[in-house]
Order: sequence, then C-alpha cells, then structure tokens
Amino acid sequence: MVNPATKAIVRIVTGGILAVVLSRLFFPESGPGFAAGLFVALVGAAYGLEWIHNRNKD
Repeated sequence: MVNPATKAIVRIVTGGILAVVLSRLFFPESGPGFAAGLFVALVGAAYGLEWIHNRNKD
C-alpha cells in the first residue's frame, strides 16, 4: 500500500507538468489561468477515477 501523502505528491507533480506541457502544446496562446484550470481538472480526474475504482471493493 502506498502512503496517501506520497500518492498526492506524485499526482500534483505529474498533473502540473502535464498541464503546462499540454497547454503549451495545444493552446500556445493561452495564459497561466488555463494551465491552472487544466491542472485542477487532471488532478480531480485522478482522484475521481480512483474513487470509482475503489467504491465496489467493500
């Protein structure tokens, strides 16, 4: 079992890197607010998909 703090740090770092790369690659004229929104969406999707995956394991 992975420590929840470690999992959160990995998700935040990965989400930040992917948000910046994807926003610069596909929307080069967008500002930092767009990258921040994309970051929130990516990290939220990671936690949402984990919740969907684990909800039937009880």
